[in-house]
Amino acid sequence: MRALLVTLVLLLGTMPLATAQWHLGLELATIRYRGSSRDTSGSHVITGGGPAGGLALGISIGHHWRRLAGTVRIAYANPGFAVAGNDMSIVDKTTGRLAEATLLVGTRVGGIGTSGAARLELGPSLHLWDFDGEVRARGGAIGAASYEWPVSSRFTGAIRLEGMASPSWFNATDVPPDFERRVTWRYGVGLGLHYRL
Repeated sequence: MRALLVTLVLLLGTMPLATAQWHLGLELATIRYRGSSRDTSGSHVITGGGPAGGLALGISIGHHWRRLAGTVRIAYANPGFAVAGNDMSIVDKTTGRLAEATLLVGTRVGGIGTSGAARLELGPSLHLWDFDGEVRARGGAIGAASYEWPVSSRFTGAIRLEGMASPSWFNATDVPPDFERRVTWRYGVGLGLHYRL
């Protein structure tokens, strides 16, 4: 985690100091997970388990160049832990808190009129999932499509569709013998407000 923070600070420090292009952001997103573990025998009532989903709150700082943009985002969520099977799921929200750090690089791909901007973004992420008091650190990759529009002279609204993939959030000793660990997928939709510095 310390190495990631040092890298992010160095990257931000090399960006040109054009204050009109810096943005602070606040985002609220709804997230949903798939994967992490799966029953391979077909003999269990529970067919899979992993993080459940819910709401995530994120703060970000970004810099826009002409068509390119770089953003560092820190987010917190309590997705909990879910087991599923037979068309039902059980969610435990007393465990499974998540802290996430993401570095996104994006480009403008279009817009509506002269004021709105459609962007595509990609980048690495670090997930710290607190599962029953034990923190699991997992690296992942995030891809997103967003649309931004002006709200006022300094504020911009944004909607973002996002997908994430990372190795299973379980350790090998967490799952029964008939279960296998799988890629953890996350899908999300977020609404944000950015302030231009």
